[in-house]
Amino acid sequence: MALSSYPTVHFKAALTTFFITLLIMAAISAPVNAQSLTNYNIPRVTTEPRIDGQIDPGEWDQATRIKINIETDPNDNVPAEVEAEALLMEDGEILYVAFIALDPEPDQIRAFYRDRDAMWNDDWVAIVLDTFNDERRAFEFFANPFGAQADAIQDDVNGREDSSWNAIWDSVGQINDQGYVVEMAIPVKQLRFSASQDEQTWGINLVRNYPRDRRTRIANSPQDRNISCYICQIPKVDGFANLSRSRNLEVIPTLTSTAVENRDPLVGDWDSESIDPEASLDIRWGITQDMYLNATLNPDFSQVEADSAQLDINNTFSLFFPERRTFFLDGADYFDTFENLVHTRNISDPDYGLKLTGKTGDHTYALLTANDASTNFLIPRSLGSSVASLGDVESKVAIGRYRFDIFENSTIGALITDRSADAYNNTVTSVDAVFRPSDQDRISVQTMHSSSEYPSLIQGRYAQQSDLSDSSHRVEYTHDDRRWDWRLGYTDMGDDFRADLGFVNRVDFKFVVATLGHTWRGGPESFFNRIRVALDYDRTEDQSGLQLEEEFEVFLNMNGPKQSFLNGLFGGSETYWNGKYFDEQFNQIRIGFRPSGNLRLSALIRIEDVVDFANTRLGRSKRFGPSINYRWGKHLELDLDHTLQQFDVDAGRLFTANLTDLKTTYQFSARSFLRFTLQYTDNKRNQNLYVAPVQARSKQLTTQLLYSYKVNAATRFFIGYSDAGFQNDSYDSIEKTNRTIFAKFSYAWLP
Repeated sequence: MALSSYPTVHFKAALTTFFITLLIMAAISAPVNAQSLTNYNIPRVTTEPRIDGQIDPGEWDQATRIKINIETDPNDNVPAEVEAEALLMEDGEILYVAFIALDPEPDQIRAFYRDRDAMWNDDWVAIVLDTFNDERRAFEFFANPFGAQADAIQDDVNGREDSSWNAIWDSVGQINDQGYVVEMAIPVKQLRFSASQDEQTWGINLVRNYPRDRRTRIANSPQDRNISCYICQIPKVDGFANLSRSRNLEVIPTLTSTAVENRDPLVGDWDSESIDPEASLDIRWGITQDMYLNATLNPDFSQVEADSAQLDINNTFSLFFPERRTFFLDGADYFDTFENLVHTRNISDPDYGLKLTGKTGDHTYALLTANDASTNFLIPRSLGSSVASLGDVESKVAIGRYRFDIFENSTIGALITDRSADAYNNTVTSVDAVFRPSDQDRISVQTMHSSSEYPSLIQGRYAQQSDLSDSSHRVEYTHDDRRWDWRLGYTDMGDDFRADLGFVNRVDFKFVVATLGHTWRGGPESFFNRIRVALDYDRTEDQSGLQLEEEFEVFLNMNGPKQSFLNGLFGGSETYWNGKYFDEQFNQIRIGFRPSGNLRLSALIRIEDVVDFANTRLGRSKRFGPSINYRWGKHLELDLDHTLQQFDVDAGRLFTANLTDLKTTYQFSARSFLRFTLQYTDNKRNQNLYVAPVQARSKQLTTQLLYSYKVNAATRFFIGYSDAGFQNDSYDSIEKTNRTIFAKFSYAWLP
C-alpha cells in the first residue's frame, strides 16, 4: 500500500468545536453531586483501648457504633448476607477503630499472613477518610483478619488509587468462633487536614471485603452507580475538635551496607569491591496538619525488592517501572496530572532532596528539588523510544505544582519541571483542568510546552538537535453511568516535545479515540454478575499527516462464580512501519478463577498477526501466559508467572521467547518474611531470518534471597543475597556476572 495521509482539517475543526462546547458547559454548570448528610459523631475519650484484636469489656463502651451491612457490589445496595460493625472514637491524638466482622462459617475466612499492601485477595476491613471534606482525595486504611496492613490514597480527580503511600499506624486482628475482630490505632498526625480548633467534618466510609464464591463489597452506605465519583457519595462524620498539637516530626536514619563482586566472563576472575556502608537521613515534618516538609541527606535509594519481570522482545518502546522509594512516595499524588510529567524514578542517584506539599483551603501546592549524580532520560519518537544517559554528569532537579479546586468536584492547575546540567536543560510547563458538568461526565484537559538543550554527546548518539522546543495537548471526555460508558479523546504530541522528568515515551503523533461500552449486571441468582461489551476506534498520524495506525477493537469483560473472570480483546489495525503498511489482527483472552481459597489460576492467550519490527514484515505471534498463586496453610505462598511467545514468518520460526518470574515467600508473621525470587529469560532466534546480525541464543538469570522484618512502614530491616548472569552465543551455559550481599536498617524516631 502506498504511503498516505487523510484529510484532517474538517475533522479537527469539528473536534475543536465539540470540545469547546463541552468546556463552556462545564464552566457554567456546577455538578449536582449526591449529598450525604452528617449522621455520625466520633466521641472524644480519655482512655485508650488495647490494640490486640479483642473487644475487652468496657474499653469500647463510649465508641460510636456504625453498621456495615449494605452490599454495594456485585449487587446494588441490597442487605448484605453477613454483617459487620465498626466502633470509632478518638483521644485528640489517635483515631481508634474496631471492626467486628461476623461470619456464619469462620473456617471459610480467607486470611493469610502477608507483607504490607499484599492482602487484597483476603477478607479485609477498611476505613476511608476524606479529611479535607473536599470530596476529591481520601486516605484509606485496610487490615485483614491477622492485622496485615495496606494503605492507599484515593484520588477522585484523576480517577486513581495509589497503594504505594505508606503511613505509620497499628492494627491487630484475630479470628474467633463468630468471625473476626480487627482493631486499628491511626495517629491523626499521619493524616492531612485543615487545622482548626473547632469541630471538624470529614467524609467517612467503612468497608468490608467478603471473598467467597464471588467477591462481595459491603459498606455502611449505598453507592449509586449513576454517579461516577466515589468520595462525593460517602457519609460525613463530626468530631476531632481541638486536636492536640503534638510535635509532628519523623526522623528516619538508615544504614545500608553492600558487598559486591563483579566478573567478566572473558577474564574469569571475580573482582571484589570494598564493603560500602552508607548512612542516610530522612526527615518528615508536619509544619501544620495540612503542610509537610520532607528532606533527605545522602539518601538510600537502593531498591531492595526486584521489579516484576517484563518480556522485552519485538518491542520498540521503553518499559515502565513504578516508583518504590520512600522519600518520593510521601505526597506523590500532589504532583499528579493527566499526562505523566512527573516520574521520579528518573531521578536515579541523588545526594539530597527537599519536598514541600500542602493544601490550604481550595489551594493544593507541591515543590520538590534534588540533584542527580547520574542523569538519564527518555528520547521519545513516534514509533519508539530509547533511554539516553549523560553518564556521571550531575543535574539539578526542580518541580513545582499548583492546583485550585473549583465547583463541587472540579480543578484547574499548573505544573513546571526543570532539569539542568552543563550544556543540558529540559523545562516543561503545563496547565491542566478537570471539569465535572454532571455526576456522570468528566472533561480532562491539559496543554504542555517544553524547551530542551542537549549536549553534543546526545546530539550525535541519539540524533537530537542542540535546541528543541514544542507543545503538546490532551483533551478527553468520559461518561459513566450504571449501564453506559463512553469516551472521546484527542492527543497532540509535538515532534520536539520532551518531558525528561516524566514518562512520555512517544511524541510526534496525533491520536483520536472513541469508545462506547454497555454493562449488564446480574441479580443474586445470575451466573454472571457483570458483563461489559465495548467498541473502540482510534486513529494515529504523525505531525506531517502520515497515518501511523487505524485500529478497531472489541472488548468483552465477564465476572462469574468462583471469582472467575474473562477479559477478551479482539480487533485489527492498519499499522505503518518503516515505509510500509501492514494489516494486523489480534485476538486475546485473559481468564482466571479461584477453585479454592488457597489457589488462584489464570492465563493469557494472545494470537495475532503483528509486525516484525526488526525485519519490516508481517509475522504471526502466539503468546501463552499461565499464572499460579498457591498458599500452603497461612504462611507459605508460591507465585509463578510464565510467558511463552512463538513468532513465525513465512520462512519459518523467527524466535521463541520464554520468561519465568517465580516468587516463593514464607511469611512468619504480618511483620517478617523470607522470600526467594527467580527471574529467567530464554530467547532463541533463527539468525537466517534476520536482516541484521542477532544472537541465536540469549539467556538471563537473576535470583534473590531476602529476609525482611518490618515494625512499621519506616522501621525495617532487610538482609539478602542476589546474583545475576547471562548466556549468549559465546558461552555454553549461563555465566554469573554479579553477586551481592546487602543489608539495610531504618528506624522511625518519632520525638
